[in-house]
Amino acid sequence: MKITQLTCYSAKGLLYIKLDTDEGISGFGECSPMQIETTLQIIRNVVKPQVIGMSPFDGELIEERVMAKHYKISGQLLAMAYSGVEIACWDIRAKAANQPLYNLLGGKYRQEVPLYGSSMSRDLTYEQEAQKLREGIDKFQFKAVKIKVGPRMGTGLPVNLQNDVEKVRTVREAIGPDVKLMIDGNSSYTYIQAVQLYDRIKQYDLYHYEEPCPYYDIEAYVKLASNLPVPIHIGEQDWNLYTFRDFIARGACHMYAADPIKCGGLSNAKRAAALCRAFGIHYIPHNTTRGIGFAAALHLAASTPECNGYYEYSIEKENIREQFIQDSLKVSDGYIQVPEGPGLGVEIDVEKMEKLLQVTK
Repeated sequence: MKITQLTCYSAKGLLYIKLDTDEGISGFGECSPMQIETTLQIIRNVVKPQVIGMSPFDGELIEERVMAKHYKISGQLLAMAYSGVEIACWDIRAKAANQPLYNLLGGKYRQEVPLYGSSMSRDLTYEQEAQKLREGIDKFQFKAVKIKVGPRMGTGLPVNLQNDVEKVRTVREAIGPDVKLMIDGNSSYTYIQAVQLYDRIKQYDLYHYEEPCPYYDIEAYVKLASNLPVPIHIGEQDWNLYTFRDFIARGACHMYAADPIKCGGLSNAKRAAALCRAFGIHYIPHNTTRGIGFAAALHLAASTPECNGYYEYSIEKENIREQFIQDSLKVSDGYIQVPEGPGLGVEIDVEKMEKLLQVTK
């Protein structure tokens, strides 16, 4: 079997990959939608020439030709561009075997995955944020939720810890004591600011403290994980096996979150999971897409014992991806079932994608 065509389908906030083969089997993948136009150029100029003519079963060789051969431009953008292709290759392999993808990744360790409702907003009032989460809990029966705190890295906005304290307090009062509460700083704080914030909100019973400091500051995370009595969650920006190793082996986190549509695909995610097993920490795949990438991450969670925590589920209402999946992924009582069909287990509406999305070959 040989890959004969690579097609990209894109729109604002979405980048899907389709691989065709000479045996009539097609596979789908998803790339993180950050800097889509740049990612498309990398796919066209770097990834595609290495993939056409290859067997989709030659995963290690394809990865070497894309990632190692082009080490001079290595980084997250190259990893994101490759991620969609790598996932599409797995989809093809599983379809060729007429098996759900989880059977190729290690077998079905779990059938359903617990979810937490994840709010992406930073522009709502505290009351609006609390109401939004309350609606999500009532609709999906989430047992856990997550909110954003801080100004987000790179905005240039000042840190206001009192605002963050008030937001956490308002949300905790609205959701009650039984729903688990997580916060995500998106690299907002210095080490001492992260400590100060935790000290002021610890009475609100945090389930995890995600990416409070710049994501690359391993020294800050070693200190946080050692000194704060709350699980530290990090890893969604990481794509390099050696970064995985250093954060996990040095005790810089309690939960690791390599994202299959950012980190170079499912094989690299499984490597992160193996490191988590070796050092006794949880692996929580990061993914907020509710589309093809979400389906891929569910198969990863289904087949990986270390994925034993709550899985992120975006509660944002405008989600373009779901309209292209013909058999939507349903949430029930705070859980989602792992897809059972061949490959990713979801039917993709290619005709609709060709009508509504930009098509690049």
